[in-house]
Amino acid sequence: MSFEAISSTCTTLFYFLVVLGLAVFVHEWGHFIVAKLAGAKVDRFAIGFGRVVYSRVWHETEYCVCVLPLGGYVKIRGMDPEEELTGAEFEYLQIPPWKRILFVFAGPFMNFVLAYLIYVFLLASYGEAYTATKTIGRVVDGSWGWEMGLHEDDVILEVNGNPVSSWDEILQYQSDLNRPILSLTIERNGETFTREKPIPEGFANPTEEIEIPGVFEGILVTGVLPDGAAARGGLGVGYNILRVDGKSLGTDEEWSKYFKSRYEELPDGNHRAIPMELLCLDPQGATKTLTVNPDLVLPAKDAEPYHPKTYLAMSYQGETSVREYLTPTIPLLGVSPKLAPSVGSVLEGGPGETAGITVGSRIVEIDGKPVDDWVDVQLAIYETLETQEDGTAKANPIEITWHTPGSEMKSASITPDVIYRPIMTSSSIKTGKEYALAQIGLERESDRRKMGVIGALVGGWNRLTFMVKFMVSTIWNLFTGEVSVKTLGGPIAIYNLSGETGRWGLERFFSFIALLSANLGILNLFPLPPFDGGHIVFYLLEMIRRKPLTMRQMENFGRIGLILILPLIAFLFWNDLNRVNFFSNVGEFFMKVFGKS
Repeated sequence: MSFEAISSTCTTLFYFLVVLGLAVFVHEWGHFIVAKLAGAKVDRFAIGFGRVVYSRVWHETEYCVCVLPLGGYVKIRGMDPEEELTGAEFEYLQIPPWKRILFVFAGPFMNFVLAYLIYVFLLASYGEAYTATKTIGRVVDGSWGWEMGLHEDDVILEVNGNPVSSWDEILQYQSDLNRPILSLTIERNGETFTREKPIPEGFANPTEEIEIPGVFEGILVTGVLPDGAAARGGLGVGYNILRVDGKSLGTDEEWSKYFKSRYEELPDGNHRAIPMELLCLDPQGATKTLTVNPDLVLPAKDAEPYHPKTYLAMSYQGETSVREYLTPTIPLLGVSPKLAPSVGSVLEGGPGETAGITVGSRIVEIDGKPVDDWVDVQLAIYETLETQEDGTAKANPIEITWHTPGSEMKSASITPDVIYRPIMTSSSIKTGKEYALAQIGLERESDRRKMGVIGALVGGWNRLTFMVKFMVSTIWNLFTGEVSVKTLGGPIAIYNLSGETGRWGLERFFSFIALLSANLGILNLFPLPPFDGGHIVFYLLEMIRRKPLTMRQMENFGRIGLILILPLIAFLFWNDLNRVNFFSNVGEFFMKVFGKS
């Protein structure tokens, strides 16, 4: 193993110990301090499990660090079933059950406190990230923005009569579709004008809702406007379109391009829509062939490029392409912000840092082509990917030219790293599908909104509540099948993410600690032993029955709970090992060793 590999492993291990150690320490400290306040005698405060590697006794409590840093515990006199009980008031079972509930709840509570304090610290130190620009970077051909004649470098001044000062406000105001017209005030080359787009009646309030399955072929129709082309052709919500004119297309992007391009030019220079034949499955699974005559739409005269488009008046969902994922386009309006290609953070040890790119650099050319938008940088790096014969991806070198913070021009040939990740698409979330991505370890410089102490306190609370709601929703969706269990990670995933976030810098590293701490708090409130939530249930039952469970009974219930969660633990390890290609690497090893015999 090379020195660089050993150094990288040691660094990742350090970050992992910091992440897990801090989250576990705070959790156990919550148990510890409330136990002390409740009058219990605490015999041991331990971080980790297994053999003790460091120990010190102070004020009748042994403080120790154990060899396995995957948790910790607080041992109170009278908690061990093998321990001889004397009935002393400081023994665990002699403490009133409501105090024991506080003791147990204090651990998860302190995890939430840690996450909140980290969010407050980050907001106070770095400010809140937002998108300050109002300038359009690109307009999707065939989108509402294209229909309205919007151009690259147009500046949006007002949305529906509301002055806007950032892209965030543009997003906010344009999402109001309960109105007859979407109106934008634009500045172009010093001239100000207004463009409008009629919003079809019923567009914002679909009459039917549909549950989107994790896996389906083609595209799934999620909305159909009354009297539109799709409705006239017999399409309805829940129809699964498999082919169009005998073609099976891959991504949403490809379906959209095809649907919008079904027209022909007539001898007199006018255009006519071409009927489409759709092979579908109806909601009951029956195969149907439908003929749809699309409507023909003409954009504003200055649309770029200018051409008609065909319109089916329906919404649908399918496979999102990585290109769509990398382009932060506003739905329907189809415009993305122009983001300066300035570097805000650099991955330690990544290809970009190795080439000499630093924070504050500005990328100006890629493969000899000028760039002035961060999306261009992302797409150019992604397009270096090439699929090999075995189905894996490799990245080809790319020539990048940049200005350093000192205005020095530099250039280098950089080969991106290839990583496989699930991305925020419906199919990825529901199936755990991973996509090949190319990265050189750069992130753009974010706009920052400074926050005072009060703003950071409020913003920290908002971040914490959002994160808790998101995680609770995700856990629920795991049970209902809306989110794939393949997206779950265990200790190996935490280890890898600790190293990766640490290499990105303090802000992302501490954000990960906050996320993990909040996650630890939620998981420990599960009403199942051996989690803290399971013990809370015990003590609530004791208060209702007015008769305590014996320590032996609680231990037996704990064993039952452990048996129930052991399959989950095993699955998490399986997921982790599969994610790092452990099984395929072992298979290749055995093939090399025994395949030659």
